[in-house]
Amino acid sequence: MKKTILFLTLALALALCGCGSVRATGDEASAETQFTAEVQITEEPKAPARADGERFETVIILEGMEETVRYEHVRSEALGFEMDYDYESFTRRSEAERECFVSIYDNAQNPENYLELRYSAEDADTVAASVAEALSRDYELLVGSRALEGAGSCVRIEASVIKGTNNMADQLQAVYIIPAADGCRVATAHYAVEAAEGFGRRFNYMLNTLAVLPREGAAALSDEQALSAVKNYCFAREPGLESEAGTLPVYWNFASVSETEIVIVFRAYTGALNRFYIDRATGETFVTEQVPGIIDEEQRTGESFNVRDYLAALPAALAGTWQTASIGPQVDGGMAPEYYVRFTASKIVYGHLSGGVFASDHADPISRIEKTAAGGVRVQAQTAGGVQYSYQTGEGDSGVLEYYETWDESAFPELYRGGASLSRSF
Repeated sequence: MKKTILFLTLALALALCGCGSVRATGDEASAETQFTAEVQITEEPKAPARADGERFETVIILEGMEETVRYEHVRSEALGFEMDYDYESFTRRSEAERECFVSIYDNAQNPENYLELRYSAEDADTVAASVAEALSRDYELLVGSRALEGAGSCVRIEASVIKGTNNMADQLQAVYIIPAADGCRVATAHYAVEAAEGFGRRFNYMLNTLAVLPREGAAALSDEQALSAVKNYCFAREPGLESEAGTLPVYWNFASVSETEIVIVFRAYTGALNRFYIDRATGETFVTEQVPGIIDEEQRTGESFNVRDYLAALPAALAGTWQTASIGPQVDGGMAPEYYVRFTASKIVYGHLSGGVFASDHADPISRIEKTAAGGVRVQAQTAGGVQYSYQTGEGDSGVLEYYETWDESAFPELYRGGASLSRSF
């Protein structure tokens, strides 16, 4: 069965996001006309011809000359794609949230030339708008439809010209947003301007081998997984709770269990009872509160999250809710931090407080969390627009996370950003 999706114009997407400059490309598109691309989604792709890790040779054309390249087949059922990559030119790095193919000539911790692929549960229109909003802050954008040989039609967003100028950027990006029945796949090619011809063509050949696969279904949560995840969530939200849980009158118990739902009650040291209602299949969770003698009737707090984000424990150094140093005006006329920030083991969630409840605005995937020599923690993450950045525990102050717009520790002194740094709020 096939479904048809009409992509929104990038101009419309940016209008919704409130920023950006766009030039549309395509047979019938122009800067003044609406760009749409009709995309066919095939829910039952052909069976893969090769197994994951299988190697073979093929011939490609580079600079008008034939070149024999050696490919390795990648099959990721977790992310829902298969593709071939040139293993003599790129090193494969597999992570929970992405597959990355880094030039063998680059520093793997701070690469310039690499291709990364991710899965998003959001529809392609939403992802295209989000990517465009992020990139349009720094680049003029070229937008068009592109037909990939294996994956079919997709939207391509190219960021190569510095915003407000006619100058090429030193670092270029091309983002391919490929629709699928379960969301979309996002492939981003990063390359230095002087390497655009060589790497751009190699990435193009690799992307034309890409095909969408059905993602392997996540197994339903077990009772033990749900209980562990709720504990991790509580520890992540309340600094010090994990270390003090053995001495405080707190506990976690199952309130009820069924085939579809798990309800876990957490008794805080204050006597308040929080119940976590967990969808066993999806992990979506909402929270209620009851305080005997004060709030006798159980009521929803407005807090919701996906408990699967807390299956892995978070380092205690990142627990709590943080806030940016930069502040800005609010709708009510007051001033507040630009963002409140929370961490999970796999993402950094940026949001706002509404009635005392944290509401997510967007999240950036975490690439790495590691301890520093000084006993703190360093977090490496990347924005939807491809900007790599790090948070690191402040020297002598565990309540501060300093922001650096790079993964390269040697460049920290030049790329420190005080306004984006965080302090623990609660």
